[in-house]
Amino acid sequence: MNIREGFGRGPGGGRAQSIRVARGEAEETIGHLRSNFAMQRLERSTYWRLRNRLVVINRMLNSLEHS
Repeated sequence: MNIREGFGRGPGGGRAQSIRVARGEAEETIGHLRSNFAMQRLERSTYWRLRNRLVVINRMLNSLEHS
């Protein structure tokens, strides 16, 4: 949602702020995944699939923020 909202605002500070928020939410989600995996609520394959997808999303958001 934050990504779409940011691009709706056009270039500038509003976009960058929305991308930073989206990146922070992805990092927070990785933390929740890690906790749930440690508590054995997630299978290993599910954890790594979701975690790796979020890492890629974070990298994409980093490149968007700095472009």
